[in-house]
Amino acid sequence: ISPRRLFFSSTASIMVASGIFMTDNASFATEIPETSRPVQSGIAGPENVVSVGVMGTKIVENEKTSSPLMESVSGFVAGGALSFTKTIVKYPLDTATVRLQTNSAYYSVNKLGPLFDNSFRGILTPLVTNIPAGAVFFAVKDATKQALKERRGDASMPKWFSTSFAVAVAQIPYWLVRNPSEVVKTRQQAGIDGYGEDTNALEAIKKIWTDETPSGLYSGFWENVFYAYPADVIKFLCYESLSSGKRVLQPLEGSIYGALSTAVAQLVTTPLDVVRNRVMAQGFNELGSSEEDARSTRRSYLGSIINLAETEGLNGLFAGAAPRVGKALLSGAIQFATYEETKSSINKLFLTK
Repeated sequence: ISPRRLFFSSTASIMVASGIFMTDNASFATEIPETSRPVQSGIAGPENVVSVGVMGTKIVENEKTSSPLMESVSGFVAGGALSFTKTIVKYPLDTATVRLQTNSAYYSVNKLGPLFDNSFRGILTPLVTNIPAGAVFFAVKDATKQALKERRGDASMPKWFSTSFAVAVAQIPYWLVRNPSEVVKTRQQAGIDGYGEDTNALEAIKKIWTDETPSGLYSGFWENVFYAYPADVIKFLCYESLSSGKRVLQPLEGSIYGALSTAVAQLVTTPLDVVRNRVMAQGFNELGSSEEDARSTRRSYLGSIINLAETEGLNGLFAGAAPRVGKALLSGAIQFATYEETKSSINKLFLTK
């Protein structure tokens, strides 16, 4: 992917997000009854709070509601927190998945020793980049969704559309931050020549920069986007369906719904993950049995999947599915429990000011 193409892609994404965020601030009205003594009520969330004053008079307080800015800040903090926790916990399973997808002749689920040997190798780079990437993703997604809600209203826009659109807007800036570390991580996990145990993350980046030019750090960029978008949409839509659209969830509820939603999304999108990992690890040449196959595969992401299905069948398409689902159960539970708790805490700070 060329630097110019990346620039225009990121610029377009930012312009879309900026255009949506320019909404007027909501006005907050408080209905104060004529009574000699007000009744204090705690801040329970964005919904209206109805309390009873002296003589049974109702006091209706329209609490501060979420704004795109508030959602962006709380999403930024929550996204960074969950990315740190999720990366640490799921990394060994992620390593096992990559090894099964890129070198199935050597690695096997029946040989757990070699499969998980040195499984934390290369974690520093994704740890450093996943935190800001996750923060950017949730900041953009949550702010976009809230802006759409304020502009169009709940009744005129289906929730599935606002969720899908918000995820799409967040994908480009997310992968612009994360893609270089994903390339390095994948090659180190797969044990590609030149990225072995004696090569650290900085040396790997220098090698890619020298051998493939800076664009090598964005190998598989669009494959990552095409994989992540349906995976994230499925995950968030399943989560919203299971949670019945509740705005506030307990961490335990969030972890259960998140684990199930992420597992479903990861299982369904395994073929997309196999292709993107092979692109980042070895290039499209490994996906074709001949140079002609390799050239045709480069033309189409769908062509890569078709070629993989024809040459390796279901075993190839769903290589590494078992550790992916296991990883999804863990990461999904951690992601949504951390997200709900952190976001709730940040929103309380806003609402109490």
